[in-house]
Amino acid sequence: MISSGSTLEVSDNSGAKIAQCIQQSGRSWGIGDTITVAIKKAATKGKVAAGSVQKAVITETKSQLQRKDGSVVKFHKNACVLVDKKSGQPLGTRVLGFATHELRARQMLKILSLASRVL
Repeated sequence: MISSGSTLEVSDNSGAKIAQCIQQSGRSWGIGDTITVAIKKAATKGKVAAGSVQKAVITETKSQLQRKDGSVVKFHKNACVLVDKKSGQPLGTRVLGFATHELRARQMLKILSLASRVL
């Protein structure tokens, strides 16, 4: 689960590399949740600059995800995809990491269509 202050890798080609969750709340977030992040590290040429505040959808977490069929999904890193603040559409044109089927239940179909690997 992701909590306030967690560091995430950005798994799209928007230009951001490392993001930190800054949303102020007592709960933790899982795959498919939209959070507010601060961009800590970014490429010199890209849509997003370091130090900016963006919205992101969590795509991978280190904690286990228990599915209804009994299977367990666990990743080696925490990752997210940056999305537009108003429309919720991804900022990048490719999703480089994994995307899970739990995004389909949250109506994040554009992220699933851009991902090359869907679990």
